[in-house]
Amino acid sequence: MQKTVFVKFAALAVAGALSQAAFAADGTINFTGEIVDAPCSISPNSQNLTVPLGKVTRNAFGGTAGTAVIGTKATPARFTIDLLGCGATAKGATVTFSGTADLDNATTLRLANAGQVGVGSASGVAIELGDSAGTKIALGSPSADYVLGLGDNSLKFQAAYVATKTAVTVGPANAVAQFTVAYK
Repeated sequence: MQKTVFVKFAALAVAGALSQAAFAADGTINFTGEIVDAPCSISPNSQNLTVPLGKVTRNAFGGTAGTAVIGTKATPARFTIDLLGCGATAKGATVTFSGTADLDNATTLRLANAGQVGVGSASGVAIELGDSAGTKIALGSPSADYVLGLGDNSLKFQAAYVATKTAVTVGPANAVAQFTVAYK
């Protein structure tokens, strides 16, 4: 009888050891975030956005014989920053976009690698940010006030390539901006 109990305990120990192998780590998940004193939360889907501006022909910037008209914009791409769970103290907000300013127009966002020899990115254009109506939001300056209501709120924006020189060259036209929401 003791032999049977011993065999059962041994079998249980082996099963326990084998089950640990089933729980071996196959990867890592990093959870990031921050607890803040703000009247709204920014949706996780809005914290790291990708806004595709598309493949735009350099002819979209006007002009003749391959030249662009400075200030001409391509068709804008729309995007939204969603605020969640806004409380009664959330009456309004502004959004400020920051990033590397274009060398020819400091109110616009410079393209990554723009003007660097041998890198092969587009030049002569930058990215202009605007509110939902297309009113320009200068880089580093707050947007107009957005009125906030209780609950969830969607702040709508747009971005477009804009000619900053008469000569526009082709290539990748990417940039990175950060945004900050200031509550009223």
